[in-house]
Amino acid sequence: MADDKGKFSEDPQKQTPITPPPTDRAEPFLTQEEVEPHRDKGHYDVVSDIKVGHGGIPKFLRLFYAAMAAWALYYAIAATPIDDRTEASPASEPTVEAGAEAFASSCAGCHAVTAERKIGPGMLGAAARLGDEELTNVMHNGRPDKGMPAPPGLGLNEKQIESLILYIQTLK
Repeated sequence: MADDKGKFSEDPQKQTPITPPPTDRAEPFLTQEEVEPHRDKGHYDVVSDIKVGHGGIPKFLRLFYAAMAAWALYYAIAATPIDDRTEASPASEPTVEAGAEAFASSCAGCHAVTAERKIGPGMLGAAARLGDEELTNVMHNGRPDKGMPAPPGLGLNEKQIESLILYIQTLK
């Protein structure tokens, strides 16, 4: 600590910021505020033995923050959500190929095309085991008691379900 009156004084009221005057070569590049001595007269706080000045937000940052707030408001109002879910391709007429595609995208996670059991039973011979009426019933309503969701709940439309029934009937 230098002395009781200098810039290292323990008492914040006695501390004075000392700024060297600008050189003659630097003055043309400085604003009038920067050329004149500091006018803060020691207006700062001492927090945990650290001087904290009362600086403001620079003008360019205020402009940037205002632009970002305007963009965020515009984006919140004008943006539309993106539907990135993959859906089985709709077929104009039910076909076995469209059924195979719908099976691969919606059913193959739980059912195998062979007799092998995954989460649900294998589909080989399922049409013969269930019969046409029960197969159609299962394809429209699922089997909630056994954990199978209804295919319409998986995003499949009526044409895709008909294609899926045709495909399952070919697995013999």
